[in-house]
Amino acid sequence: MTDEVDVAEDQEHHLVPLGTRLQKAMQLRADGKDAEATELLQAILSTDPRLAEPRLELAHLAAAREDWDEAEAQARMAVDVLRSGGQWTADVPAEALLSFSVNLLAEVIYRSLQDSELIFTDRPAFDRRWNEAAGLFVEALRIDPSNEDARYWTTHVQARGLPEA
Repeated sequence: MTDEVDVAEDQEHHLVPLGTRLQKAMQLRADGKDAEATELLQAILSTDPRLAEPRLELAHLAAAREDWDEAEAQARMAVDVLRSGGQWTADVPAEALLSFSVNLLAEVIYRSLQDSELIFTDRPAFDRRWNEAAGLFVEALRIDPSNEDARYWTTHVQARGLPEA
């Protein structure tokens, strides 16, 4: 058993310096140095693309630029990693981080709809995306009932009936 633990630790040893780089990227973001933070986060992911936390930071940065496609792509990848049990940091409970991530994805979808003309150009597509966001808000609250953001959004964004085709 000890040998198995040692092997697993050796295989994940490369994550230690990445943690320091993630902290630096988060500080750069806090200091308003978004381009530098983005570059560092992308470098972290080029070393290990299966990390959710740098993707969440990239999703936030893209959302701040209102690059909704990039924000959604990064948030979806982070949610996929976390749903498969791939959490990197141990300082946040798994349920809380997954709930946060699902809620972030839902917010990105919701905000992208607010900036689009989709409601006027393709109402069924708009309703499908709206309903996806509404369902994700509900899921985020179910995963972590203490998630106040998800609680707020579940009362403000509710699923709509799709018109019959």
